[in-house]
Amino acid sequence: MAAITPRAERIIELTGLAPGKRYVDIGCGTAAYAHLLAARAGLDSPPLCIDLAANGPGPIDAVAWPEHLPLASASVDVLTCLYFIRRFDDDVVHGLGGEIARVLAPGGAALMLEVAPMKNPLLDRLHRKLLSPGCAEVDLRGWGRMAALLTECGFDAIDLVNIGPFLLPPVPRLGVLARRAPGPSQASPDGPT
Repeated sequence: MAAITPRAERIIELTGLAPGKRYVDIGCGTAAYAHLLAARAGLDSPPLCIDLAANGPGPIDAVAWPEHLPLASASVDVLTCLYFIRRFDDDVVHGLGGEIARVLAPGGAALMLEVAPMKNPLLDRLHRKLLSPGCAEVDLRGWGRMAALLTECGFDAIDLVNIGPFLLPPVPRLGVLARRAPGPSQASPDGPT
């Protein structure tokens, strides 16, 4: 994963991943990239890795449905969900968005990355075929559709972010950063009171 997603520092910067933060990765696959991010950010403890099944290629800490995360409300500072959403229909993605909003602590951030759809029908079909192993159906969403699905989930901000293309193959991807506002004790001293 580090070879095809080389922008670990950008992900750390966008999410604010830093020592003392509680970090969760959903749809972790091998969990190697989540552990790489945690190590590069200097976290003292490894990330909590959640996936759909326990028989995947890597170590996971919990098995859960996307719309029923086994986490306490406001218990996560940073959450990543990398190349996982394409497996689900819009109802499940909306449910996952609601769960992510529920578990993010004040000031928390969630980064969701996915392969973006293509305007060229031939390339779009090729990408969907390449991404289909392990998926009943592949649903690639653009920014408008993702923003619409996440708008009523309870986030304080939803931003389109650029992580850059894959190295090989150079396919476009969608980056969505969803955030919760800082709590009163986390507000900037220069901000409104």
